[in-house]
Amino acid sequence: MKIVLLKDVPSYGKEGETVEVSDGYARNFLFPQNLAVQATPETLNLAKAKIEKKQREEKKGLKEAGKLASALDDLEVEVLAKVSEGGKLYAAVSSKDVATAVKKEGVKIDPEWIKFSEPIKETGTYEVEINLPHGFEAKINLRVESL
Repeated sequence: MKIVLLKDVPSYGKEGETVEVSDGYARNFLFPQNLAVQATPETLNLAKAKIEKKQREEKKGLKEAGKLASALDDLEVEVLAKVSEGGKLYAAVSSKDVATAVKKEGVKIDPEWIKFSEPIKETGTYEVEINLPHGFEAKINLRVESL
């Protein structure tokens, strides 16, 4: 039986693809789980439109990630933190702190994208890597100062 997948199904295909499966598998598993529908001209057209929309969104996201990477590259931001008399921070600089500092510079990023090579627990200047969607990377210079 020819079906159109509504969601990704391991070993069979990704969402929107048209695949051939056994009648029993389709009727007893895929259809009741809302993982697929029978391939008709109407469902094939809908699947094709959905795939085209996904590709357009992917292309747009790729372009935006590229612009964001170029805006972030070699950006210098400052984070103010409480420091003990010994020069150590009371709490390590978090990715949320860095995201807030970058936002002050006019660029919005997700804290999950920020990767530290090691925890930042002292004042100074550090290079922080930002892993953007679609495989783009940027490095910013982070300056940690005392309040």
